[in-house]
Amino acid sequence: MIQTISRAAAAVLSLYMLLIFIRVLLTWFSGARYGRAYEILASITDPYLNWFRTHITLQFGAMDFSPLVGILLLGVSSNIFSQLALAGTITFAYILAILISALWSVVSFFFTFFIIIGFVRLAGLLFRIDDRGRIWPITEQLLNPLLQKVVRPFLRGRFTSYRDSIFIFLAVMIAVALGGRVLSRLLIHGVLQLPF
Repeated sequence: MIQTISRAAAAVLSLYMLLIFIRVLLTWFSGARYGRAYEILASITDPYLNWFRTHITLQFGAMDFSPLVGILLLGVSSNIFSQLALAGTITFAYILAILISALWSVVSFFFTFFIIIGFVRLAGLLFRIDDRGRIWPITEQLLNPLLQKVVRPFLRGRFTSYRDSIFIFLAVMIAVALGGRVLSRLLIHGVLQLPF
């Protein structure tokens, strides 16, 4: 009985995650008119998303990442129900491993996002792509606050070019992301070995 209920709950949560993902993607195209289906989608997903926008602010410039936390919570819940559906039982160690994995997924997303932004800006500098376009102020607005924090310890008061700062930033971010991935896997493996 619990496996059937868990299977249904996991399916509903997965479907809701898909709807939220579609809703978030559609917000990227402002000004478009989607009609009645979009209004229904918004009425189903916006109450959930608005709670995270109100209570968990993860905003970098014009980008709002708070829906990511909502999707993460749904993913963790779906994984727990999926495990219950498969095994009929769940351990505290498994829940802890799911939470660690989910936390690393969010951190990894941010690392990947900023690495991509860094590479885009570096490509613009290396290939001398027109700096008067709209994309460069946005990338710099997103990138520069974190870039300055990451690069500052390596410069020790010395001046370096913006291009070299981006190289340092990317090297550090990639190294930390790879190290974090290895560490999270080791931690998850260790947690799953716990007897409870």
